[in-house]
Amino acid sequence: MNNGKVCEYVRTIEPHKNSIGDEYISDLCVKQGYGQSCGGYLKACKKDDIKLAEPSQKEHFLNYYEDKTEKLPTYYYLRCPQLLLFIAEIAGVSRKSLKDGYEIVRDYENTNKLRYMEKNANYMWGKQAFRDFKSKIHISDVIIIIRNAENWDEVIERTMKL
Repeated sequence: MNNGKVCEYVRTIEPHKNSIGDEYISDLCVKQGYGQSCGGYLKACKKDDIKLAEPSQKEHFLNYYEDKTEKLPTYYYLRCPQLLLFIAEIAGVSRKSLKDGYEIVRDYENTNKLRYMEKNANYMWGKQAFRDFKSKIHISDVIIIIRNAENWDEVIERTMKL
């Protein structure tokens, strides 16, 4: 599946609630002061919008990938923890794995006194904690599943087995 097919699916989902009506873990991350907080998709945002998890990760994803529709997913190279959490969650990664990944980001930021600080998407790049985070949310496996799937139902079915 290419980015265009993924964008088709992402357009159909709620911006702040997952398929069972719970708030996205990525929104929790943003609202609690963790993750990217400036630059990139947040460049033109007001601080009050960010506290409401706006723009949503749905909007973040679509704004970034809508002009890359023919390309295959390369989400492993993303640096924004909340966008990676969002992709993993919509693909069907278990809530436990998502929460465990979130806790890695939270603990890293608390240890390094980064919570509520201005952080662009690169703030964890190259750090062991970021590698651990990506491993915990199975992002490498998720990307392979997305690339090889025929449709989003197949993505969810295969991801739920991770």
